[in-house]
Amino acid sequence: MTRPSSSRLLASLVKKLPHPAQPLLHGRRSDALVLPENLACFQRSNTAELNQPARGRALHHRCVLIVPLKGAVPMFVDDREFHLRPPHGLLVLPFQFHHYLPAEKTQLHWLFITFEYSDIDALQDLRFQPFKVTPEIRQLLVEFVQAYQTKGTTELPVLLLAVLLSRLRQSKFDAHTPKAPPGAPSFVTQVNLLVHRSGSALGVKELARDLGISTAHLRARFRASCGVSIGRHLRRLRLERACGLLRMSNARVSEIAEKCGFNSVFSFSRAFHATYGVSPMQYRKGSSKQEEPIDAEIARPAEAPCTLNGGIGKGVA
Repeated sequence: MTRPSSSRLLASLVKKLPHPAQPLLHGRRSDALVLPENLACFQRSNTAELNQPARGRALHHRCVLIVPLKGAVPMFVDDREFHLRPPHGLLVLPFQFHHYLPAEKTQLHWLFITFEYSDIDALQDLRFQPFKVTPEIRQLLVEFVQAYQTKGTTELPVLLLAVLLSRLRQSKFDAHTPKAPPGAPSFVTQVNLLVHRSGSALGVKELARDLGISTAHLRARFRASCGVSIGRHLRRLRLERACGLLRMSNARVSEIAEKCGFNSVFSFSRAFHATYGVSPMQYRKGSSKQEEPIDAEIARPAEAPCTLNGGIGKGVA
């Protein structure tokens, strides 16, 4: 009987290994391993379920891995349009606008995996890069979903997702990669990128300086482009960053408040509760009264007026 191809492959690979005279006591050492956290896995079965909740957030601090199994829906990520369909998937990074174009209610079958990841820089090569779902990637997805659905299993889904992300980073992207839209990024995207890359709580004066315009011009142009004030939008970005720090670090609430640009832990806690319905400590412990923030008015690009999405703790898409 012919052995399976995987058995033949394993045998051929083993034959290439060395024949040491003594057992090896020193091998390859790995760098500090970063694992995804706070995983949420769900599906969407028709286009009416996309862009939910109706007034959800434009941005959030979580990664969103989208794998279409059946059906195609155009979607925007920041300023780029994607016609996402099998056999390709896409990873949306934290603080990226993403939404789906309006379409008639049609059947589809899409897998969503949302998670938090402390080393976002390691995933930057996947920004705007649709990947092909190869047989190897598909098998990893099967094993991940099976592990995720198995009660009492917590470590295995995390480890499998870490392997999947590593495989995606090693992928050779094909010609399906979309072209960048003509012109410069939208104004709100420029602001979001500056805030995200700075790693600190940028204010209106610092943003205006980095953009080379006056503060008055920045305030007027941002409201005209996005429909909300720049101050309101920056507060939302600071709170979203705080969400990530609460989940991904052991820093005290007072330290997080200072790092995210709040004058006191009291003002931070009050703003956090007003937005998410829970205190920062309740959020850190995994408690949330809602999937959608109470104060859901957010900035959105004028050229992409469709409803945008986001989620707190659980993934929302």
